[in-house]
This record gives sequence, C-alpha cells and structure tokens, in this order.
Amino acid sequence: MRWDSVPVGFMLGLLAPVLGFFAYGGIYVTALRPWHDINWFVSDMFLGTSEFRTRIVSISLIADAFLFFLFDRLDKHKAMRGVIMAMLVYALYIVPAIVMDELSKLGWL
Repeated sequence: MRWDSVPVGFMLGLLAPVLGFFAYGGIYVTALRPWHDINWFVSDMFLGTSEFRTRIVSISLIADAFLFFLFDRLDKHKAMRGVIMAMLVYALYIVPAIVMDELSKLGWL
C-alpha cells in the first residue's frame, strides 16, 4: 500500500478525529470532571447535548492537524490532500449544524 495517496490520507483523516474525540474525552473526564467517566462524556455530553456536539467535533479535528503536519514532515503531499478532503467532509456537518443551532436560538426555526 502506498502511503502517499489521496485515499489513504482521506481515510486516515476521517479516523484521526475519532481518536481525537476519545483523547479529548479522556482529558475531560480525568482533568476537568474527574467524578465522571468516558461513558458520561459520550452519552450525556456529546449525544445528549446538541449545544456541545459541534464544539466537541471541532476540537476533535485538531487530530487532523497533527496528521496533516506529520504528512508534511514526511513529504506525503498527496496524503495531505486527502486529509484536507476529510476535514471538508467534517465541515459539511459542522457548518450547517452551527447555523441550525444559531437560527433555533433566534427562534427562526
């Protein structure tokens, strides 16, 4: 398998935020709210509260930034393009969700 290809970068770009989600959740429940566990973070904080969902997904995308710069360091430019494409896929969820949340706060929806 060639590591310097757009599909590899795209798949890793889709998977890295999942690891970033659990890394952020682990930090959140150990440092900020030690009386909770990761199950609380996933079920109550992420799935149960729509207000925090887009914020948590956005923070999870930091893992893609690390992946992007790793590929840059290794001169894998095609894989970098795949990571950017994966970030745009996440943006297709984040931007409309933020717009819908803001419109519902204004009472327009």
